Amino acid sequence: MADMAEMAENETVTDPAVTETAAPSHELSAVEAAARIADGSLSPVDLAQQVLARIRVADPEVGAYTVVLEESVLDEAERAAKRIAQEGPRGPLDGVPVSVKDLYDVAGTPTWAGSSALRRACGTPAAADAAVVARLRAAGALVLGKTQMDEFAFGTVTPGTRNPRCPERSAGGSSGGAAAAVAAGMGPLALGTDTGGSVRIPAAMCGVVGLKPTYGVLPGEGVAPLSWSLDTPGVLSRGVADAALAFAALTGTDTDAFVEPGVVSEPASAEGMTLAVPDDALFTRCAPDVAERVAAAVDLLAAQGARIVRVSLPMADLVSPAVALIMAAEASAHHRGALRDGAELHPTTRDRLEEGALVPARDYIDALRTRQLLHARWQEAFEGVDAFVLPTVAITPVAHGEFFLPQPDGGMDVVPVASTRFAHPASLTGLPALSVPCGSPEDGLPVGLQFMGRPHGEQTLLRLGRLYESLTGGPWPVAEVPAGA
Repeated sequence: MADMAEMAENETVTDPAVTETAAPSHELSAVEAAARIADGSLSPVDLAQQVLARIRVADPEVGAYTVVLEESVLDEAERAAKRIAQEGPRGPLDGVPVSVKDLYDVAGTPTWAGSSALRRACGTPAAADAAVVARLRAAGALVLGKTQMDEFAFGTVTPGTRNPRCPERSAGGSSGGAAAAVAAGMGPLALGTDTGGSVRIPAAMCGVVGLKPTYGVLPGEGVAPLSWSLDTPGVLSRGVADAALAFAALTGTDTDAFVEPGVVSEPASAEGMTLAVPDDALFTRCAPDVAERVAAAVDLLAAQGARIVRVSLPMADLVSPAVALIMAAEASAHHRGALRDGAELHPTTRDRLEEGALVPARDYIDALRTRQLLHARWQEAFEGVDAFVLPTVAITPVAHGEFFLPQPDGGMDVVPVASTRFAHPASLTGLPALSVPCGSPEDGLPVGLQFMGRPHGEQTLLRLGRLYESLTGGPWPVAEVPAGA
């Protein structure tokens, strides 16, 4: 959790002044905030102050932040305000506050990677920003602080972080702090990382948008690795337009290719699009409410003119075992020093790393070969298809500490497997994927709808996501976070 005592000592942050006709600034989307900053109707300083005020109120209940860089973000906001007044916006995110998962280096701040052992052992601040953080700053973004995560990004629940939409339940992981911060209005955008679903899983659990780009599109320099051949920087936001704006800024793409005054360029319908939906057997591996809402979303897209084809996921039974082997072996290799030196790791983290150290080289190589074969098979599956549509996560958010999940057939599932089952195909193949809230908040606990695309097909996914979002009244609003939740 953020150092709230230190924040309270800084009296430069004041509660936001809210009028009856204007929403609080912390509820603005990134697109709205950037537009208002550019036209002079909102100061970056006022926006930063109101978001920081929201953090002071909400984060003691949510636990999304490990550290809030209050002094530096206000200094950055003041410089941005002067620069914009004199020269106009530096980039598409000028003056917009963004949080960063505690896996990214931020100059002047230690990187703890969600590990209490690293927090105790390492107080050395990073010498430079991670490459993706540097790109955010180049686009004018203000770095709010660092968000909570599973230790070394090896998990799916983010201990210590509560789901703003259902506080008694998990926010998902490993980018759970990032998703919770966005859902609770503690910054309109967040950077996460996605190795086996760690952007998309918490996005689905918290009712926000999560974009995992094509592997390799965004640089990994300055990001503490979990599994270097799977790790992918990603973006979390409340709406698709914000994710599109952030992706355009991070890739140096002309924002007009994604955003037209405040909304993603979207087809008037899904006419002419072909969407592949996994066969019905897949939905027997989902919680009933997840299956029902995803099926309803497919029907809605079909009503908008999409041609729906039923397919079997290529070599589906090999996907998660291959991801698990690759991740375990690479994570253990990277963290061998922590194992050797007897670092006080969380017991689950230590168990996983020790298991990874026992993976035979031939099994790791076989998993890499399986990935190569699967990548080719998935490329074939995309012939004549614009995107795959499937659940993001097989379950709704689980209660804190829940691990075993009874199944209708009398069997048992476990949270890590149920959380990653539908995220792993895009992870293993390196394909881009987008998770959007499925349905509306009135439907019950958050569920994620996942669009998976061709390599470098992010624009198609974002347009599809925006179309679906517009049909369901999205984006979802900021979650209410009552004191003492």
